Amino acid sequence: MFSTAARRLTSLIRIRKEMFELSLEKRQSNSFDKPQLPMRPLTIIDFKRHDDAADARAVSIGSKKQGWRISDDEVIGGYSRGTFTLMNDFQNTDVTNQDDSEDKREQDNEMDMEKSDIQPFVRWQGNIDTRVGPKSRAKRSGFCAIRCPEFPGSIPVGAKYNALEIQCRPDGRTYTFNLKVQTYFPDDLYQSLITVQPEDIEEHKRDGFVSVVLPFRDFLLTSHGTAKSHQRSLDGGIELQHFGLTIMDGRDGPFCFDISKIRLVNYDSVEEKIIS
Repeated sequence: MFSTAARRLTSLIRIRKEMFELSLEKRQSNSFDKPQLPMRPLTIIDFKRHDDAADARAVSIGSKKQGWRISDDEVIGGYSRGTFTLMNDFQNTDVTNQDDSEDKREQDNEMDMEKSDIQPFVRWQGNIDTRVGPKSRAKRSGFCAIRCPEFPGSIPVGAKYNALEIQCRPDGRTYTFNLKVQTYFPDDLYQSLITVQPEDIEEHKRDGFVSVVLPFRDFLLTSHGTAKSHQRSLDGGIELQHFGLTIMDGRDGPFCFDISKIRLVNYDSVEEKIIS
């Protein structure tokens, strides 16, 4: 089976190819006597695709396979814990070395998965405990986080899109979406809040999944968890390296956040951030 690095490279090549095709389509469809149309959405994560699903499974292997990363406040002596599981898994393929015939079967399984109505998703869940450990030097505690594998060479978003769309099923708690882009300062991190209430979920989807739109202009530039005094907006030239989620809302208790797909989009009505 391909390593995470090989899967990420394959995924990036596919994303860049699709972005080129969408750019070409946009140029061909626009003309001087027609309104300038935005580029169609571009999917960057879909757990129905084999490489994205394999990266989600690899989280249980740890840093050795470099899949999705999960962390919590255990690193500072805290008590919060989280898990990350691929649900509706089309086939629970073991992340070990496989021969060519098995690789061929995986390719066939991926094609079957894409034709299926089943939508795999990842479930990130756990419990937040804000107690500070007796041996901890931290003044506060209570967080869990996940992060996707890094895109090798980054995704050249540029100014082609103005928002991210996350197909997810939140639980009503406040989550922070972390966006790492290429900058001169390695500690820079752009962050935006996801605050979806249960009544909003019920209003839009029977299965609880909604599409939450995060406009780039609403992201706040931070470093080490603190907003920087000099803000730089995400208004163009974006080179996306990786992204993730953090829960640190200061509340004790269980949490659950499901994700099925993430896309780059052009979104006009930034006031309405939840769509069906």
